[in-house]
Amino acid sequence: MNYQKKTTKYSLISIFIILMLNVSFVNAQFDSYGDKLLKMNQFKTAKSYFLHKINEKPNDVSILYYLGETYYNLGKTDSAEYYFNKGISLVPNDIYLNIGVGKILLDKSNISEAKKLFERANSLAKYKDVTVLSTIADALISTKNKQFDLANEYLLKAKEINKTKSIIHIVSGDLNSIQLNLGEAANDYERAFYFDPQCTEAYYKLGRIYNIARNYKESIKAFESALKIDSAYIPVWRDLAEMYYAYGHYQEASDAFAKYIQLTEPDLNDNIRYATILYFNKEYTKSLTETNNALLKDPKNFVMKRLNTYNLYETNDFTKSLSAINEFFKITPESKIIAQDYEYYGKILSKNNMDSLAIIAFEKTIAMDSSKKMFYENIGKSYDKLKKYEKAVIAYEKLISSEKNPLSTEYFQLGKSAYYSGAPLINAEDTLRKMIYLQKADTSFSKVIELSPNSHLGYLWKARINALIDSKTTVGLAKPWYEKVIAILELTPGKGTKDLIEAYGYLGVYYIKNDDNKTSKIYWNKILELDPANVDALKYKDFK
Repeated sequence: MNYQKKTTKYSLISIFIILMLNVSFVNAQFDSYGDKLLKMNQFKTAKSYFLHKINEKPNDVSILYYLGETYYNLGKTDSAEYYFNKGISLVPNDIYLNIGVGKILLDKSNISEAKKLFERANSLAKYKDVTVLSTIADALISTKNKQFDLANEYLLKAKEINKTKSIIHIVSGDLNSIQLNLGEAANDYERAFYFDPQCTEAYYKLGRIYNIARNYKESIKAFESALKIDSAYIPVWRDLAEMYYAYGHYQEASDAFAKYIQLTEPDLNDNIRYATILYFNKEYTKSLTETNNALLKDPKNFVMKRLNTYNLYETNDFTKSLSAINEFFKITPESKIIAQDYEYYGKILSKNNMDSLAIIAFEKTIAMDSSKKMFYENIGKSYDKLKKYEKAVIAYEKLISSEKNPLSTEYFQLGKSAYYSGAPLINAEDTLRKMIYLQKADTSFSKVIELSPNSHLGYLWKARINALIDSKTTVGLAKPWYEKVIAILELTPGKGTKDLIEAYGYLGVYYIKNDDNKTSKIYWNKILELDPANVDALKYKDFK
């Protein structure tokens, strides 16, 4: 009798233990690595990891739960529902699988049934498991039909049981963050790592809150704290890169994203983001690699075709860049074309000696974005290459008039084009036009001298203009300007030798024509010191 009672008693205990194991199976089989992948948003890697594990253990409900969570986070709710329900079919009383199915029901707007499942999960945990209560609260704010008030109720219950558990404050922070209560969210995450100083997730999420609040310094501090605990906490590196990028710190952004890429299996969006960061950091060769990687995954991605074209140009592959940008324009909707596309198109065409087309592209750039009037300079240069100097003059004048403080180089380009517009005009009927252009050139080079008084170039071109006007070199209009050229260049031997020889030659001729052969010889001999084979100097050095 007693033996039978004892046997019955032990049988009941055994049954109770088995039931309890079934109820909390996921906890018993907690997968720290897989769970960390989910917390770090590495859902693609998590999927591969858990699919491999489920092949080994097809009926392991803990793996089924994690697979459901993974697919849910990937936005594949049908697959998530399949794995949650498969687990439920094996262990109907599993707490976390019930929570998982509850999330699916919420997504389907079956709110009342979802609430019943959440309450069932809580009852299976005897209403006193902080992790379960927090997980339910997280489920209530993770779906498209968020239940903020109910989530808060579950969190309050968890805090009444044991408020020192960091998971409560993590979920509470997420709840406040979603509702844009950023100050409260920051306080929650701070409480999380107060109770658990090694809580990397809390530091990471606090860093994100500070970033949203544009508190750059504190955001960096929080991210660095996370990395001190776990230098391989993947999402920190991405968020750091994004933050550095937003503030224009492209080198730091590049370094951080490189670390992120090393730690994860990059998807298309990662390739696109990294390629963009590298481009802005002027790491064009590396950016080109990333654009090529992205185009392997999505050959018609016009954003990457655009950046691929830019990188080809910046790496001096002008032939390929021309083919690439033509392909880009072919596949990209007109509404997606931006001014910078025409800017690069113009530069690429110019490098391929297609300047007539380049001019059209630059004009489209300016038409699309009036802030890009600096490309009148490119238009001017293209007209110069085509020897259409009068049109170049117009372009440079538009450039200069668009700027508050034009550069000496811009006045220099205008002066040269004006000079070449007037210099060839030799017929009597062209005399007025010639003088108009030469005067325009003279005024431009006067501005060059004003802005760059220590450069010989402004004086040199003023000399050339006056030499053209005084073509017989009798009056000596160019003399003072060439003398200034000599004065500047003789201070730096070896610099501007060709221009110095030109100046010496002018003065040599000037003094001959003014019957001062002795002085003339001085300048011819100076030329021979620089160029012993100079034909003119050899001709005139013994002139009597």
